[in-house]
Amino acid sequence: MNRTTRPGSPHDPADRPALPRHDSRRRPGIGGHLLARWPSAVGLLALIGNAAGGLDSHVTAMIIILAAMCYLAAAALGSRRSGWVMLGVAVLAVVVAKATGLDPTATLLAMGAGFAVYGFLRGSRIDRRELVIQVLGFAGFSAVALSAMMTGPFLAAHLAAGAAIGHAVWDAVTYHRDKVVDRSLAEFCFVLDFGLGSLLLLTAWNVLPW
Repeated sequence: MNRTTRPGSPHDPADRPALPRHDSRRRPGIGGHLLARWPSAVGLLALIGNAAGGLDSHVTAMIIILAAMCYLAAAALGSRRSGWVMLGVAVLAVVVAKATGLDPTATLLAMGAGFAVYGFLRGSRIDRRELVIQVLGFAGFSAVALSAMMTGPFLAAHLAAGAAIGHAVWDAVTYHRDKVVDRSLAEFCFVLDFGLGSLLLLTAWNVLPW
C-alpha cells in the first residue's frame, strides 16, 4: 500500500538535510605542483652546471644565440614540439663543432640562417607572421651576443647579461602567448636565461667572487 508523503513531514525529500558532495577531481598536492614545474627544475640544473667554476660572457652569449635559434627553427618547422628536439640538435652541433675545430657560434648562426630560408620557402604551410617575429628576434639577440664576444670583459659582461635577460623576457612573452614552442621549453629557457643574466651582472659588479 503506497503512502502519500505530505510536504513538511519527516519523509519529505525537500526537508532532508543535503549530503555533502564529493568532488571527484582532487586538487594536486605540493608534490603535484612541484612535478608540474619540472622545466624550472631542469633550467635550474642547467644554470648550476653553467655557473659552476664561474660564468663566461662568451659562453652566455653563445647560449642566447642557441636559444634564439631553437625558437626560430620551431617556427620554421611549424611544430611547437620540435623546440625541444632542436635544443638537443643544437647542443649536439656545438659539441661536434668543438670536436672538429669549427666555430660553434658560426655553426649556430649558419643553422639559424638555414632554418629562416627553409621557413620562408614553406610559404603558407606555416605561420609566416610567427616566423618573421622569430627571425627578427634571432637577428637582434645574435647581434647583441656577437657584440659581447668582440668587446672588453666589462662591456662584454653587460652585453651578454642584457642579451640573456632580454631573452628571458622573450621567453616569458612566448609562455604567455603559448605559441611557437611548448610552454615547458619557454619556462626552462626563462629560468636559465634570467639566471645567467643576473649572475653575470652580479659578477661584473663584483658582488660574486667569480
